[in-house]
Amino acid sequence: MTSFLSHIAALVLSVCTALSFLFVFPPSPQTESVKFASSLGAGWNLGNTLEAWRVPEPDDTETCWGNPKTTKELISFLKQSGFETVRIPVTWFQHLDSDGNIESEWLDRVNEVVDWVLDSGMNAVLNVQHDDQDWLIANSENEERACKTLASIWAQIAERFKDYDDRLIFETMNEPRVVGADDEWGGNDEGRAVVNRLNLAALKAIRESGGKNADRYVFITDYAASDLEENFTALEMPDDSRVMVSLHYYPGTAHRSEFADCEEKLTFEQRRDIYKKLRAFYNAFSKKGVGVCITEFGWTDREHLDNLAEKADYLVSTAKRFGFCCFVWDNGLDFSVIDRENLTVAYPSYAEAITGKRP
Repeated sequence: MTSFLSHIAALVLSVCTALSFLFVFPPSPQTESVKFASSLGAGWNLGNTLEAWRVPEPDDTETCWGNPKTTKELISFLKQSGFETVRIPVTWFQHLDSDGNIESEWLDRVNEVVDWVLDSGMNAVLNVQHDDQDWLIANSENEERACKTLASIWAQIAERFKDYDDRLIFETMNEPRVVGADDEWGGNDEGRAVVNRLNLAALKAIRESGGKNADRYVFITDYAASDLEENFTALEMPDDSRVMVSLHYYPGTAHRSEFADCEEKLTFEQRRDIYKKLRAFYNAFSKKGVGVCITEFGWTDREHLDNLAEKADYLVSTAKRFGFCCFVWDNGLDFSVIDRENLTVAYPSYAEAITGKRP
């Protein structure tokens, strides 16, 4: 009898522990920022393409990381596959002249891809991606140069696209950090403060360019676009109703360079951890009227596709309930979703989960 009662007590305790954690989805203030971020829907990253770089500089940076040149047919296929927004990562430092001017041929190529996305009926997000390999170093020593260069690049981009409508969104930076530092991904107070000032420099250049950039929606990000609470809670929001937050979240990982597999099915603990992370994003931003987008997420495991789809479905659907949008990272390699050579969906169940079409 004593043993039986002990088992009952243990069962009651475990149930109470589970019930003590409630998955609650409070409403967000329906500000311009929150509503617009939510409207962006299922997103896809044109990864390892226009942001590719190499030293010495290759003849064609767009293909130097192994992906084919982007085509209008690829963009149309993305639309047909259920994606609503394409994030276009771009690296600029290998395309600047000695005076900091963007090469016209490069800007024309970026412009062409943006036009294809918009002409297809999707939204486009344009950013500054891997310039952290050159001038974009988030520390006090380099801050003056970084702010000046970032503002100059954004002034030129903004001038080119000043007549484009709201379906083109700018993103100030991608994962701004100090590459190679011991705390490269974790950051420190100095780096977080520098990133705040870099965001302001970019936003100022965009707004001052005039035209439709005066009230264009703009993503800013925290140190390393990090999901670490000490980083994203240090992000300072400017007084601007059309600014949103871009964050990266690779569930089950402590660092951007390590990725969890999907060998096991989605557990209660994993659901809880994803919920808690997204709730923390909500508390920091959406609750205060700031729109949130997870502009990169993904897993590299392609051996356990049912589990992969289940995890993606849970992340995307939970984010949607908080009013966030999510953009899957597709580098054409281990994070691939789309076969760009053959214009097919490489992993249909994964794509269905991302686009909200999973049975």
